[in-house]
Amino acid sequence: MASPSAPVFTIALPSPLWVRAYVPESDLGHVRLGMMATVETDSYPGHVYHGWIGYLSPTAEFTPKTVETPELRTALVYQLRVYVCDAQGELRLGMPASVHIDVAQAASAVPPGCVPTNAGR
Repeated sequence: MASPSAPVFTIALPSPLWVRAYVPESDLGHVRLGMMATVETDSYPGHVYHGWIGYLSPTAEFTPKTVETPELRTALVYQLRVYVCDAQGELRLGMPASVHIDVAQAASAVPPGCVPTNAGR
């Protein structure tokens, strides 16, 4: 029996997979929707997942407390979502990841083999 304030179950959407990342205001002018990105995790060292920026927040926020250093937590940042291709099913919800975006690139199409379902929601 569950108490009145306890959740009975949690709903999670496993697809599309995306990584929440933050970009500082000083780099905002170099980041655009559709830009290619790569994602790496500690669980699979050396394995690179390909993705693209599918969401860029229209409003600034203070860096979340989950960011490691106190200096970074006081800066204004913009949230973005990098939608990730994971054909092997290795990635899990809540898994920490590092996102790399080459800001010198032009905005491009979704990586080959990836289908952008529900991107931007």
